[in-house]
Amino acid sequence: MKILNLIFVFVCLLFISCGGPDKKKEITSKDKVAISPENLEKGAQLYRAKCMNCHMKTGKGISKFYPPLANSDYLEKNLEDAIYMVKFGSNKPIKVNGVKYNSLMPASGLTDKELVLVFNYILNSWGNQLGSINIEQVEAIKR
Repeated sequence: MKILNLIFVFVCLLFISCGGPDKKKEITSKDKVAISPENLEKGAQLYRAKCMNCHMKTGKGISKFYPPLANSDYLEKNLEDAIYMVKFGSNKPIKVNGVKYNSLMPASGLTDKELVLVFNYILNSWGNQLGSINIEQVEAIKR
């Protein structure tokens, strides 16, 4: 019986130390990959077409209605969630720079490749220096 208890404890410790089945790889953008001027411009065009009406030309959003993308602590700390919201839409409340936002974020309708372009534009505009993402990171985000 002691051996079974010891095996059980060992398996539990191993399971916990490995992070369990729900551990997901967090997406970070800190890998500084050079983004070509052409791709930045394509991202800017997509931003103007799909995002600018709510988040404004300056990326500052509309206070208490649409969160800022410029100098956004949310983008820096929750990039995977941000990509998910743009990819699939969301109605979950979020807090950006200490302000709560509860507006609907509709699905953008952008392809994964277009999401890479627009996010790399956002991550590197309005004073943001948040790195870049790649297609594999976006494709890994599922419903």
